[in-house]
Amino acid sequence: MEQKLYSVEEIARFLDLHPKTVRRFIREGKIKARKIGRAWRIQQDDLREYAHGELAYNREESGFSPDTGLQERISVSAVIEIHEGSREEASRISNSLIAMLNCKDPSWGKSRYDFIYNPETKKARFILYGSPRFLRDVLKAFEAFADGR
Repeated sequence: MEQKLYSVEEIARFLDLHPKTVRRFIREGKIKARKIGRAWRIQQDDLREYAHGELAYNREESGFSPDTGLQERISVSAVIEIHEGSREEASRISNSLIAMLNCKDPSWGKSRYDFIYNPETKKARFILYGSPRFLRDVLKAFEAFADGR
């Protein structure tokens, strides 16, 4: 299967860099490219390698490409800290979030959640990574927990 080739200008727009910066990265070997005629071209796999697999996915695999809108490119994180007297109560909240993630909305995209409980300070930390939509929905769930709903 033949890979898509991107121009320096396309990569610059996609990575929000100046084309001169992309050309410098090519000269420095940070971005693999090949010259076709007088123009540099970057293969999809080389872009994926440069972006550490996070920015450039095959359109068929995930719908992500340099043409993808800003909403799909944004990733956010949040740390929610709760003073919780017992690990059991903190674990109950964590289990509710895990259940929410197990039946997650596809519009959330890639998302991740980590839970830490410190028995010395009696604080639970919920660390969230993902799309703005994911964080919005999880924060609404925390609001419901806080309101006792």
